[in-house]
Amino acid sequence: MSKKRIMWLDFAKGITVFLVVVVHVVEGIYKTEMYPQYDVFSEMTMGLLFTIVMPIFFALSGYVYKPVQNSQDFFKKIMNKLFRLGMPYIIFSIIYVVLQHISPGVHSLNSWHDLLQIYVMPVGYLWYLYVLFLVYVFVEFMHLIHIPPHWQMILYAGLLLYSVMPFSNLVYPVKSLFMWVGSFYIGYTLKEKPQILENKYIISACSVLFFCNFFWQGSQGGDWFNTDMMSLGNMISKITSIPIFIYIFSHVENGGITRYFTKYGRYSLIIYLVHAPVASIIRTLILKVALPPYTLLVISTLVISWCISIFAIYLSGKFSWVNYVFYPDNYFKRMK
Repeated sequence: MSKKRIMWLDFAKGITVFLVVVVHVVEGIYKTEMYPQYDVFSEMTMGLLFTIVMPIFFALSGYVYKPVQNSQDFFKKIMNKLFRLGMPYIIFSIIYVVLQHISPGVHSLNSWHDLLQIYVMPVGYLWYLYVLFLVYVFVEFMHLIHIPPHWQMILYAGLLLYSVMPFSNLVYPVKSLFMWVGSFYIGYTLKEKPQILENKYIISACSVLFFCNFFWQGSQGGDWFNTDMMSLGNMISKITSIPIFIYIFSHVENGGITRYFTKYGRYSLIIYLVHAPVASIIRTLILKVALPPYTLLVISTLVISWCISIFAIYLSGKFSWVNYVFYPDNYFKRMK
């Protein structure tokens, strides 16, 4: 019997991955430097969306996480995660780098050598899959050796603080793990202690901290909007965004927009994997034909990228070999 899905979680995944598409479209156009008059709008959009989307993604993964009970389950689950996340990670790393080399106007070109090093340094937007796997392994191990939840939270807070310190000289896998494991575990904690989300004082305090830290970020100037990763200056707004938006998502009313994003939220991985290379290609093709108004370029790139990502979902349900690319574990389950 299939597990009953939590509808607001699918909505949260759907709307969050849509925001990921938005911010990557805006970022790609911003980096062309063809629309300097819209830089302030682009920077505000990137600053806000980059601040919230990845912490929420990690927290949503933590919300559905179930700890292992024994060492046998631990190794079985880790191998499943390695296969489930690793295959799309490798396939789309290849696609991403190949497209970079055949497409003109690439902002940050990865070399073929970079492709051979993806086991220690992911390329582009695929860092999320890489880090998510490390987080799963680490948290599963903490539960396997029976570290109490409150000690885990203290540990993860300390690891986050250390990872963003200027003096920390950590290799990428360790630094990224320390940086994001706390966001994942906050999601797990909110599921285990739902009363936290119903405490108006906690949500109000998080909201104040979020907006204060976000506006402080904006006042710093420079590339303040480049907040895809955690830093000493943005970690407060990133962490406090988690309970705020999970509260909002879990209390959203049912409606047409809600049902739309709920429908595609369960396929958020497909959209995440497909959207980035597609958005880059669409933007490049449009700019080769003409220099449209900024708003038209953003909307057209966003709509086409989203629709092609949705089409990829259709193909994954239509053809087993396409489904294998995105969900290799599900493919082999059907083949048994």
